[in-house]
Amino acid sequence: MLQPALPARLVDRPALTAALDAAAAHKVVVVSAGPGWGKTTSVAAWAATRRAAWLDAADVSLERLSRGLLRALRQRLPRLPAELITTTAQGAETVAALICGLLDVHLDEPLVLVVDDAGVVRGESARLLEALCRTSPDRFGLVLLTRGALAFDPGPAAEVGARELAFSEQEIAALVDGDATEVLARTGGWPAAVCHGELTGEMAASALAAEPERNQGLVRAIALLGRVSTALCVALGFSDVRETLAGLAQRGLVTGPDWRVLEPVADLLRQEGLEDEEIRLKAAVFCERTGAHADALAHLVAVRRWDLVARLLLRRDEQIVAGGDADAVLAALEQLEIDDSRLYLVWGFALQHKGDWLGALHCYEQAGEHTVRLSWRRGQLHALAGQTGQAVEVFERTVFDDLASLDEVRLLSLAVRWFRETGRIERAEELAERCAESAKRCGGHAAFAWSSRAFGVLAGFGGDRVAFEMHYGRAADRARRAGCRMLELTIRCERARFLADEFGPEQALAEVDELLVLGRQAGLTGHEQDCRGVRAVAAVRLGRFDDALRDAGTCPWNLVVRAEAHRRRGEPGQAQAFLDEALVLPGADPLVRATLARVVAGEDVSAARALAEEAVATSQVLQVREVPALLARGWVAVLAGDRETARADAATARSLAGRRGDRAGLADALQLAAATSADGPALLAEAAMVWRAAGDPVGAATAELALARSTGAETTSFENELRAHGVRTDVLMADVLGVGTRRRARIAVRTLGGFQVLRDGVPVPAASWQSKKARDLLKILAANRGRAVPRPQLVELLWPDDRSDRTANRLSVLLSTLRAVLSVPGLPADAEPLVADRDTVSLDLSFVDLDVAGFLDAASTALVADRRGDPAAASLLTDADELYLGEFLAEEPYEQWAVQVREEVCARYTAVLRALVRLVRDPDLQVGYLIRMLELDRYDESAHVRLVRALRAAGRHGEARRRYQVYLEQMRDIGVRPAEPDLFGAKGSEVLRAG
Repeated sequence: MLQPALPARLVDRPALTAALDAAAAHKVVVVSAGPGWGKTTSVAAWAATRRAAWLDAADVSLERLSRGLLRALRQRLPRLPAELITTTAQGAETVAALICGLLDVHLDEPLVLVVDDAGVVRGESARLLEALCRTSPDRFGLVLLTRGALAFDPGPAAEVGARELAFSEQEIAALVDGDATEVLARTGGWPAAVCHGELTGEMAASALAAEPERNQGLVRAIALLGRVSTALCVALGFSDVRETLAGLAQRGLVTGPDWRVLEPVADLLRQEGLEDEEIRLKAAVFCERTGAHADALAHLVAVRRWDLVARLLLRRDEQIVAGGDADAVLAALEQLEIDDSRLYLVWGFALQHKGDWLGALHCYEQAGEHTVRLSWRRGQLHALAGQTGQAVEVFERTVFDDLASLDEVRLLSLAVRWFRETGRIERAEELAERCAESAKRCGGHAAFAWSSRAFGVLAGFGGDRVAFEMHYGRAADRARRAGCRMLELTIRCERARFLADEFGPEQALAEVDELLVLGRQAGLTGHEQDCRGVRAVAAVRLGRFDDALRDAGTCPWNLVVRAEAHRRRGEPGQAQAFLDEALVLPGADPLVRATLARVVAGEDVSAARALAEEAVATSQVLQVREVPALLARGWVAVLAGDRETARADAATARSLAGRRGDRAGLADALQLAAATSADGPALLAEAAMVWRAAGDPVGAATAELALARSTGAETTSFENELRAHGVRTDVLMADVLGVGTRRRARIAVRTLGGFQVLRDGVPVPAASWQSKKARDLLKILAANRGRAVPRPQLVELLWPDDRSDRTANRLSVLLSTLRAVLSVPGLPADAEPLVADRDTVSLDLSFVDLDVAGFLDAASTALVADRRGDPAAASLLTDADELYLGEFLAEEPYEQWAVQVREEVCARYTAVLRALVRLVRDPDLQVGYLIRMLELDRYDESAHVRLVRALRAAGRHGEARRRYQVYLEQMRDIGVRPAEPDLFGAKGSEVLRAG
């Protein structure tokens, strides 16, 4: 027979073609899948480009099959006889031998015979195909299409199944409208379900009905449970599971190796009703035994066995919550009748991990007496909320039993930290010893892990790096040997926090990255927020501020981390906002006051000194904060002129940081010492080296910039490096750059996007000007950007038609008015924003922040960097782009002195945008820059063309066509033949022209 006709719409399937090609290297290929998997269409499309014959092997007699076979072969080998010489009464082997003999004579190049519906062949017909598979010539191959198992043994054969026949997401996108990802998830790539959704139910029913009853039972069990492992199927009582699942997958009913039923089949079964309590209970037992506690809970809740749910929660709530399934615990508890007060402990623990600390506390209050298990959970909650004193009170009210338990060891270990944080150092040491004794009585690796952790906390707070590493190393090893992954993650995360804070931020990052991987492998996610917080602290210490802000997120306990990132970037306003919020939290860390002192010192030194003193006092308890607190007090003292305090704090901080291996603290202490020492340059050079060794390029560049400023060397390269990291270098704060920044009031003159004058951030009121001419005078001076303007030229520009002698006096009056407008308290006595002598007038840009000058300078620097291929060019160009707020003095459209500057600004801004379009790779960003270019010049042809292409690259095709139409119209308006008249092809251009 002839090969089947192919559908009109046929998607290219390179992966399937490659799979069939690879399989065709074998003599026999079996393509097996259920109905609707496109076996015939897929193989027909593949065979159409190869030398192939096609046979539809309906359930026929040997005689009819042999005749059909001969006719199929004659399509490719016309010299074959029309009939076999002998009769088929001699049997299948004789017919097969005759056909193979003919093929030996007439077959001169490879030929493939595709046998469709080979699975329905029985009896002598089946034996004929089996004999052909085994005895046909080497140049002859067979591809057998079947829905199920073959009734004969084809011998060694390659297999292609539902997995290869399934449509990929890209192939689905080429076939259907809508979300290809969603279609793939709904259908599993089943071709019939993708192309003929309305027939999916019938095909699923047909495919399932073709399976033996035992296989149908397995499919139902998998559909009920969602996803199963092979081991779970065995636990459910199914035998020969591996072979059965492989066959079901081959026929397209399930996918593995994490087995699930294909969605159309599962949907059919759900409509019929699936629930089976016995299967659910068996699955729950298996899941708990294998550590999938959340899955066990889900199975028990599904069959509403609340007695078993309660027992499971009391046994496994920690593991379920730590795995990120607190919501499942809460949902189960909502449906339970609480008749055991211990369940309130479970409820509170789940709420605590969801961030509902008030709700958790309410549950703990209903949990009864202050047992050890209640106390460690409730105390831990208070400690997380910054209420360490209340955690201590919870511990003091705890009723201990005579029998040592793991809960007791954990409570004692946690209490070591609570007492240490509240300054009761001797009691903390006593509890650590008590914890060790309890661990000995309790026994087990987990207990010894908690005990070692207690001594690690003492060493960490005391700054003893050697003891810290030893005890935390032992704790992590014990937890690992106990097989308690959650405990191991908890201990190692706490160790990483100490490392990030003081000892080694680069080690902390490596530790956290490993913990995140280990946790996800174990299905535990409860520690991830803490890990991100640790990573944020480490990133700040390493000068990676964007990473720090991203990892810090919105967690209230990371407020000080975000503030420190902004402080180091020279953004005191944003830093103070976070610190003010952190200051009202209970039990505020001394680091909050230390950082706030450094931030506000530029505005209020006395308030900064008070904050720094508080930070130093509280750091005597939390010794890990001693170095930052001393540095804060020392830097504030420098700004206050108290060099003795600064010198003493620098020496103490330097000693502590060096002893503890705190390289960031040591570098900052060297910088503080440089501010009070005659050996300043040498100390700054040493600080730069320490910053580099600590892996902090921002700290190193900051020290090098301070060194360059102190020695009068070139500073541009260091300023550019810091600017590339987003760091401002001209902000007055208590740090190495701030102490060298002159404190002065500022006058801002805004000319881009509208004219405005601000004094200390406040707009000058209209009444202060007295006359429009005074404003015009300032505009003219602004247009000259600090260059001296001769008085006669000013007179000519202000009074072009007045030739009288009175203009000189009028100019003097305007200068007096303008001097008053630009006058602000706080400027040095010799400071004069408006410079006027007998011949010229100018603005002193040392005291006037002129936006147009700032923009033009920034744009020039950025464009030079771009031409040189400087890696910082993109950042510099972005900064310049942000400085452009609109046309220069748009309200003066006809004044020649304004027009010239306006055109210069426009040309410079266009060059910046053009460079950004070239450098950025994000099509959406390119679109934004190109639209701005066209706002400046709507006839810029290259911008039009690039905009259309960028929109197409961004997938915004409708907008691209609209912009293409605008491009053609704009070129037509100015009589220019478009350089790109056919961006959408000839057909697209005709449509546009017709529209």
